Amino acid sequence: MADSSIHEDDPGFEEFIEDILRTLGERAQEKDICIDCLSDRLIVELVSGVARSGAPVSAILAMVGEGMDAAEADATSDSAGRPRRMH
Repeated sequence: MADSSIHEDDPGFEEFIEDILRTLGERAQEKDICIDCLSDRLIVELVSGVARSGAPVSAILAMVGEGMDAAEADATSDSAGRPRRMH
């Protein structure tokens, strides 16, 4: 499938991603897999996939930076009540 558009600002894309991640988290918990371990594994798999696709290291690091910025913004918003990582 050719992908010629950026979906970042598409509300349908955001809803889809939120639904998939929520469902994945629920399925992990049903199998007694903690969310932190699931998150760690997803990060490794995603970075590996992006690297294998030929993305330059600078692009991967930029994505990581965006994630860190988003996490920092979340920490100062109403979602600051999230539990901290245990391991």
